[in-house]
Amino acid sequence: MPTARDAASTAEFFDPLAHVPNGAALRGARDAGDIRAVLAATGALTTHDDVVATLWAVAGHATVDPRFTAAIDAADDGTPLARTLRAVRYVTVGWAIRSRFRAEHVSAGQFEQFHDWLRRAERVLFDVCSEHPGYVPAWEARITTARGLELGSGEARRRFDRLAALDPQVFAAQRAYLQQILPKWSGSWEEASRFVEECTAGAAPGSLGPLLAVDLAVERWLDGERIVPPAMLDRVRQAAMSSVWHPEHPRTVATATAHANLALLFTVAQQYADAAPHFEALGDAPVEGMWGYHPGEPAVNFRTHRDLAAKAAAKAAGRRGPGARA
Repeated sequence: MPTARDAASTAEFFDPLAHVPNGAALRGARDAGDIRAVLAATGALTTHDDVVATLWAVAGHATVDPRFTAAIDAADDGTPLARTLRAVRYVTVGWAIRSRFRAEHVSAGQFEQFHDWLRRAERVLFDVCSEHPGYVPAWEARITTARGLELGSGEARRRFDRLAALDPQVFAAQRAYLQQILPKWSGSWEEASRFVEECTAGAAPGSLGPLLAVDLAVERWLDGERIVPPAMLDRVRQAAMSSVWHPEHPRTVATATAHANLALLFTVAQQYADAAPHFEALGDAPVEGMWGYHPGEPAVNFRTHRDLAAKAAAKAAGRRGPGARA
């Protein structure tokens, strides 16, 4: 089971705020415990994916700094943003107690505390969505509480559809609902594949919907399918071209998550030359994405495989010769 030291090491290496437009201001306010400044900076963000990612990143910081829960509660001024941050913090507390392990490895006591925290979050989010039905970040969080409270895929889908009617391209919401319909949460690979196809077909030019195929492929690898089919890799390469590499792609923090997950998929498929440009796109600001699910310590794995990818890319460039096009 991951330890507090592991969590601290991971938090020091991965920075979920690095790719947020005003990430430096947010990081400074967060580290100072100034939640009101955090709320002001978050409220200035212009895309739902950036707002949602910031809420989860700030709430998750309390895993390293437990004082944050009380600070977030104290800063709740009744606005939908502040209330949603408080609810998301309750979800992260509950999920830390539950852990990332499959249900058979979670004790009854853990489940009891997990559900208690999620019920607290759900009450807050229900009120926000009742009073502000157009507030997308609250609907995104409610997709996750529906899953944790085992309300069923029908209710989770209802919440996703309410959000999609407001903004159909929120990648965080698509990824959250995909989790609901995976076999590990009582769904099926067939249902999950249909949803990936749905989001791909409905994707605007340059949007990230087609990259749900990456999440699905990584989940199948984690479930024991250790060979990633060549057809899936070809599909993912095409999805990358139509999303993160598309000239009309609107960069958000979700772009960085997508690159991290693409790097992971090509890594587990041992296609390091394909992984290299996605590692490079993150520069000196890595984000965790799905690397936390890879066996071992995420930061160590990321660094190790990033180095292997860089070597593979250099070797491939050498084979092409100095005058060849990349």
